[in-house]
Amino acid sequence: MQTPVKDNKATAEWCRGVIVGLVMALAGSATLRIDAGQAKTAKDGVYADSQARRGDVLYGQQCADCHAADLRGSGAPALVGPDFLVAWDNRSIDELVDKIASTMPSSAPGSLSRIQATDLVAFILQSNKFPAGSAELDSAPETLQTIKLVK
Repeated sequence: MQTPVKDNKATAEWCRGVIVGLVMALAGSATLRIDAGQAKTAKDGVYADSQARRGDVLYGQQCADCHAADLRGSGAPALVGPDFLVAWDNRSIDELVDKIASTMPSSAPGSLSRIQATDLVAFILQSNKFPAGSAELDSAPETLQTIKLVK
């Protein structure tokens, strides 16, 4: 009779292990769904300093003639300050990257790659005093659509 008791104990321990494992798996998937549903903003450190530096160099080569060295615009829209922030408030970073990639520079629209446009956006964010983070801003549209530029 003792053998069935050992088997029952082993079965009970096994069941507890399975239940604990299932609970942990379900809790983990719920956390992932919650995190995926939470949009980020430019205030969350979504670009890296190294990426903004690349964007700064590219800006000097491709954008400064129209938007001015200080990004305040000189016949073209400003890329820093209140007017820029109001114009882009609550819009996705993807919209800005897409606009730059498809319409800039005005002398050769669409000549910048999406990666270059993303580097430029990192520089624009830095110039608007948004904090840098530890990871570079990903240029994938599905990622950038979840990040809002907020004033």
